[in-house]
Amino acid sequence: MELMIYSPTENERLPEIQWNFEEIKKYAAEKAEYYQNIAYTDADVKDMKSDKADINKFINALENVRKQKKKEYLEPYEVFEGQVKEALLPLRKTVALITEKMDEVEEQYRETRKAKMEEFYYKYVGDLQPMVPFNKTIKEEYYKRAFTDKKLEQAYNDFFDRLQEDMRALDQLPERFRDKALLRYMEDFSLSAALQEGKRLEELDKLVEERRKQQEEEREARRIEENRRLEAAREAQQQQKIDVKQEPVQKEEPKAEIPQEPHKSQEEVFQMDFRVWGTREQIMGLRQYLINNQIKFGKVE
Repeated sequence: MELMIYSPTENERLPEIQWNFEEIKKYAAEKAEYYQNIAYTDADVKDMKSDKADINKFINALENVRKQKKKEYLEPYEVFEGQVKEALLPLRKTVALITEKMDEVEEQYRETRKAKMEEFYYKYVGDLQPMVPFNKTIKEEYYKRAFTDKKLEQAYNDFFDRLQEDMRALDQLPERFRDKALLRYMEDFSLSAALQEGKRLEELDKLVEERRKQQEEEREARRIEENRRLEAAREAQQQQKIDVKQEPVQKEEPKAEIPQEPHKSQEEVFQMDFRVWGTREQIMGLRQYLINNQIKFGKVE
C-alpha cells in the first residue's frame, strides 16, 4: 500500500505569504538607529516610557499577525497528522504485539540456553563446585545464537581446566595467606591478582613480625634496665642499713712500735674477718685487748 497526496501535489507548493517585508524591515532599522542616538537624561523618563510602549506596540502587532498566519498554515497539516496517526494505530498495536512475542521467544531461548550452560557446568565443575557457583560462570556472549552448543561445552571445559591449574599455583602460597588469596581469585578468576594479593600479605606479615621482634627487644631492654636499677637500689639500701648499725669507734691511735726480741723467730700471721656485738664498754675493752696483745685489726669494708 502506498500513500498518495492529492492536494497539494508534489510539484505544488503552499502559497507564500505576501507582505511588505522590505518596508517593515527598513522602518524597524530606521527606528532602531533613531532611538540608539538619543541621549536620554533623568528629565526624559516619561518620554523613554512612551517610546518603549510605542516600540512594543509595533512589535506585538507583527507577532500577532505571525502567530495567526502560522495557525492558518498549520491547520491543514494538523488535520493530516491526525489522520495519519489514526490510520497507523492498528499497525502500531501489531508491532507492539510482535515485539512482545519476540521478547517471549527470546526469554524462552535464554532459559533454554541457560539450562545448557548449567548442564556443562555440572559436567566439568568437579570438586570446584563449593568455590565456583554456577551464576559466576555465566557470560553474556554464551547467549549469542552464533555461540553453538559445541563452542559452549568447549568454553566450560577450558574454563575449569584453567581453574584447576590456577588452584595448583595458589597451593604454592604459604598456608596462612592462601585463603585470602583464594578469596581474591574468586572475585574475577584472575591468577595474577590472587598471587599479588598473596605476595602483599606475605610482605605485610614480615613487617608485622619485624615490628613484633623490635617491640620485644625494646621490652626486654627496658626489663633489664629496670632490674639493674632495682638491684642498685637494693644494694644501696642494704649498705645504708649496715652503716646505720655499725657504731662509730674512736680514731685509732698510732700504735707504738714494739721492738721484737731478737732471739724470737717471727711467727706466721693469719687473718680472720668477723663481726661482734656488745656494749660500748665491751667493744672498747676488746679493742684495748687487741692492742695489748699486738693484734692488728681494722674496719671490715
